[in-house]
Amino acid sequence: MVDREQLVQKNVVGARRSSWRVISSIEQKTSKAVCQDTQYESKVFYLKMKGDYYRYLAEVATGEKRATVVESSEKAYKNLNGIAPIQ
Repeated sequence: MVDREQLVQKNVVGARRSSWRVISSIEQKTSKAVCQDTQYESKVFYLKMKGDYYRYLAEVATGEKRATVVESSEKAYKNLNGIAPIQ
């Protein structure tokens, strides 16, 4: 009788372990995708803020300083366009 109970328990535990492996695998794949999306969004946000910052500086700058700031702004926006799809 003990052998039968042990076998039943082993089957139950085995099924639960198998289910746990499937769930863990799905969770790992999902977390990796979310992590990649978050990194992408962070980079887009940073480059947009950088471009905006230089654009605001260009509004008040004059002479050669303005040309340098405009160039920096354009560079940041071009980098942004390289990674973000245009909507």
